[in-house]
Amino acid sequence: MKKVVIIIVLLVLFYSSQHVLAGDDMGFRFVRVVYDDIGRDIMDGGFGRGGRGGGRRGMWATDWPTADYNLHEAIARTTEIKVMGDPLIYSFLDTTIFEYPVVYLTEPGYWLTNETEVKNIRKYLDRGGFFIIDDFHDYGGFGSQWYNMYNNMKQVFPEREPILLEADHPIWSIYYDIDPVEAPSTKPGFSRYEDQYYAFYDDDGRIMCIICYNQDISDGWEWPLGRVVTTEASTVSFQMGINFIIYALTH
Repeated sequence: MKKVVIIIVLLVLFYSSQHVLAGDDMGFRFVRVVYDDIGRDIMDGGFGRGGRGGGRRGMWATDWPTADYNLHEAIARTTEIKVMGDPLIYSFLDTTIFEYPVVYLTEPGYWLTNETEVKNIRKYLDRGGFFIIDDFHDYGGFGSQWYNMYNNMKQVFPEREPILLEADHPIWSIYYDIDPVEAPSTKPGFSRYEDQYYAFYDDDGRIMCIICYNQDISDGWEWPLGRVVTTEASTVSFQMGINFIIYALTH
């Protein structure tokens, strides 16, 4: 009888330790959200694009995959966050996305969502996930791109509004000290003072979703040598991305 008890205890300890080791060993992976888009041709006479090569891959793929890999490298080089494996792409139709604490969506001006995705986004954020929305703009004030993003997020949170993120919020100093007012916009034609940042908060004051408007931080990730954006803008873009991720992992 004693042998049976000992074996059972050892088996429990073994599987428990395996679980803990597996959990500790996973590391961080950046996740880009795949979505259907309404088509750039419909919005402004252009075509959907992705990465450097162009082509009709969908607006979700803008700056992908170079930006994502460069961000992974920056995280590994400048923080103690353990990065394991390649960046990932998932749709909110795939519940595997719930396994990752931070997700990123680009070009929300062309974002088309559906009822299942809306439910899963709400569930993801309510469970503690963090959603970065980036790379969209309107000339002359709020326009079609803002309202397309807004209408999608209002389906997720009909009871909440995006709130302008103040320059003294801890997210701007959690790792790097960033002045979002002085941070340059990577959007062509926009001045240093036209980029804006908004957030959806939960009932406890945690940021669930951060919105980079008149800004494109993934352009800074894609072009770290300043060939398309300035070196300063690229540096701040990496710093913002890392601050957002550290905030997400600690809140």
